[in-house]
Amino acid sequence: MRPVVIGGLAVNHHGYMRGTADVDILVARREAVALYRRLRSEPGWRRYSEGFKNTELGVGLHICVEGERTAPGSTEEFPDPAQLLTVAVYPLPVPTLAELLALKVVSGRARDDADVVELLKRHRSQMASLKTAASRRLRTAEARRRLGALVVRAKAEAKRRR
Repeated sequence: MRPVVIGGLAVNHHGYMRGTADVDILVARREAVALYRRLRSEPGWRRYSEGFKNTELGVGLHICVEGERTAPGSTEEFPDPAQLLTVAVYPLPVPTLAELLALKVVSGRARDDADVVELLKRHRSQMASLKTAASRRLRTAEARRRLGALVVRAKAEAKRRR
């Protein structure tokens, strides 16, 4: 099983340090059932919201499954983690910055939009190439427009900081 860390911990890896209460992972559909079964059988893990919570450590595990919708009402689906370009980080890989930006754009969550803007500001010299690379991963024109709007917002915020 090769899950990929896609949430706040991946954001932190790429240079925007923010707090997070859980670990978000992306797993292949074929591996999801085995992961759910294993966590149910492990001491301290309980089913919780969109994943599990370790009651001994107080850490949540949000499991995103390939092929599932990224948000209620969205037409976007989580990709197969094996198809993502990743950075080898121990103990689990994280997506490259462009891949992470694309995943964040399709989530439809305000927190993820803010992550995209902050990451782009921290990598402003690469903003154009990151936009191009992330756009290639996005399936819909709506998602590409959303990314474009977030890039404009990041540029405006970065300019105000100077």
